[in-house]
Amino acid sequence: MKTLFTVSAIKGLALILLLAGCASLGLEPAKSFDQQLAYSYAQVTSVRLTAANALNTGVITVDDARQVQTLADQARAGLDGARVAHGVGDTKTALGRLQLANSILTQLAVYLQKAKA
Repeated sequence: MKTLFTVSAIKGLALILLLAGCASLGLEPAKSFDQQLAYSYAQVTSVRLTAANALNTGVITVDDARQVQTLADQARAGLDGARVAHGVGDTKTALGRLQLANSILTQLAVYLQKAKA
């Protein structure tokens, strides 16, 4: 189980480093809806892995980790809803759901970063 977590953490870290590397190289940020959606799904994975690592290292409590995972689930559901809305041509709803999910993910990332400090 711990090996599986370690492999998942390494994959998540590699994805984050890849995204950060692209930004540092001056590559354009995600512009299309599909690019933004893919980036947001990667953020869900990053938040989940960061929370699991914070729990394993004693930075956050079990209850805090559960709350982070619950909110990450809600963000993921919002992203799924955004994808569906975009698929049927409802761009306004798709963008609204994407923005809401991104807001949740940003707040979770800030919380986890502050917890480390």
